[in-house]
Amino acid sequence: MPGSIPGIPGLIAFAGVKFGGYCLAGWYLKKLQPAVTAKIPIIAGARTGLGILIGPPLTIALTGMLVDVNPGSTSDWAVFGVYGFVYVVRILIWALLIYLFTKGIGLPRSTLWQYAAVGGVWSCALDVPGIALAIITPGQVPFC
Repeated sequence: MPGSIPGIPGLIAFAGVKFGGYCLAGWYLKKLQPAVTAKIPIIAGARTGLGILIGPPLTIALTGMLVDVNPGSTSDWAVFGVYGFVYVVRILIWALLIYLFTKGIGLPRSTLWQYAAVGGVWSCALDVPGIALAIITPGQVPFC
C-alpha cells in the first residue's frame, strides 16, 4: 500500500503552526499571571521543542503497539484511544512547563492543572491546521 508522508517542509510548517499557537498560549499565560517573567518566544520554544522531542517517538510507539495488539485494523476507537493518551501526555507537558515558568510566584496547584488541561486542548486543536498544512506542503516523501 504505497503512500507518502510530509517531508522536511511539511514538518517545518507543522512546527511553525505549533510555535505560533504556543506564542499565543504564552501571551495568554502572561496575561493571566503577570508575574511570569519568561519571554513569550521562550515559552513557545520550550513547548514546541518538547513536542518535537516527545511527539514523533510517542506516535511511532503507540502506532506500533496498536498494530501489535490489533493487526490489520485501524478502527476509529483505536485512533481516539491513542489521541486520548496523547492528550494526557500533553497535559503533563504543559503542567511541567507552567510549573517551571511560574514556580517563583506560588501558583496554586489547582490553577496549574486547569491551565495545563486547557493547554492540552489547545495543543490538540493546533493539530488540525498543523496537519492540514503539513499534508499540502510540497516535498512529500513516498513510501511503500
